Amino acid sequence: MKEWGNVGGSVEFVKSHLIPYGSKLLDIGCNTGSTIFKLHLCGFKNVYGIDVNKISIQHGRQAYNQISDKLIDYDGVKLPFGNNSFDVVTMFDVIEHINNINEFLNGEVRRVLKKGGRLLFQTPNIYTNIPWEIFIHRSIHKYKEYHVSLQSYRSLIRLLESTGFGEILIEKRDIRTSYYLRELRKYIGPLAYPVLSVGNLLPVRCATNFWGCCVNGKDV
Repeated sequence: MKEWGNVGGSVEFVKSHLIPYGSKLLDIGCNTGSTIFKLHLCGFKNVYGIDVNKISIQHGRQAYNQISDKLIDYDGVKLPFGNNSFDVVTMFDVIEHINNINEFLNGEVRRVLKKGGRLLFQTPNIYTNIPWEIFIHRSIHKYKEYHVSLQSYRSLIRLLESTGFGEILIEKRDIRTSYYLRELRKYIGPLAYPVLSVGNLLPVRCATNFWGCCVNGKDV
C-alpha cells in the first residue's frame, strides 16, 4: 500500500523520544495507519489511529489486519475516546490542516491526553512551505485550501503555550532522507540533493519542518 507522508521519519521520531512500549498512543490524522502499523511492528501494541477520511481508514483496515480494530474514522470534531485515555498523542502533518487548531488542541487533544502525557508532532514552516506550495501548484491560492493553519517557529511556541502545553521542545531533523529526496526529485530532478543539503544547514527556527514534543499541562 502507498504510504502518505514521511512515515519512516515519524516512527523514528517517536522512538527517539524513548516512549515506553506499553504506552497507549493515538495518532491523529493517521490516513491509512501506516505509522501506527510500523510502530506496532516495533513493539508498540497499544496504538490507535484516527482519521476523518473513511476511505483511507477502510484501506488501512484491509491492508493492516493486525491493527484493523485500532483504525477509526470520526467526524473531525469530537475524538471518540474518554478523558485521560492516552499517554501519547501524535500529529504528523496534521496541525496545518485544522482550521480551529487552538480549540482542537486545548479541547479535544488535551481532553484525551493524560495529565503529563506527551504530544509529538511535525508541521511545516510557514515561511518555507508557502513558496514551495506556490511553486508546485503554480498558484498563489491553492495551498490555502488545505494548509489553513501554517505556523512559524514563534507562532508555534505561542500556540502550544496558549493551549496549555509545557516543556515545549522544537527540533530540527536531518532532511536528507530517502523520502524527501524522492519527493523533491519529482519537481527539480538532480538538484534535489544539493537543495536538501543546503536546507539542512538552516537553524531550527528556519527549518523546513518543525518536529516537536510537549507535555500536557504547564506545571506538571
